[in-house]
Amino acid sequence: MYEVVHVKPLIAKFSLGDENVTLMVYLIPNVVATDNDKVVSVVSSPLITVVSDKPKMGELCNQRKIMTHKAVVPNHEIVSEGGTEIMVNNKKAVIKVKITNINVYPDLRDSFGSPCVNVSWIQLINA
Repeated sequence: MYEVVHVKPLIAKFSLGDENVTLMVYLIPNVVATDNDKVVSVVSSPLITVVSDKPKMGELCNQRKIMTHKAVVPNHEIVSEGGTEIMVNNKKAVIKVKITNINVYPDLRDSFGSPCVNVSWIQLINA
């Protein structure tokens, strides 16, 4: 058994021309594996939110369209590393997201007008 104590998103910012975009990644644990009361593995799902300061309409994002559109790899700045704190057998563990790559499809948009984003990431565990 485990308890989610606190979820703080990783926050990254980047620009597409005159459009400023904020990317937030929340890491939600699904399964926690332990060995002798020590956390050895956490299976997590990312919840990704993209917010633009200048939303605009465009073709809606979907996996098939991503394959036929050109991606932009923006320079990004990590504003907050965030992290998800869990308690396992009265011991604290923190899982964090480390972004390895961000692909942005400026001509594809979500239903709120923000650009379509594909994030590659790894998970770090501090137990």
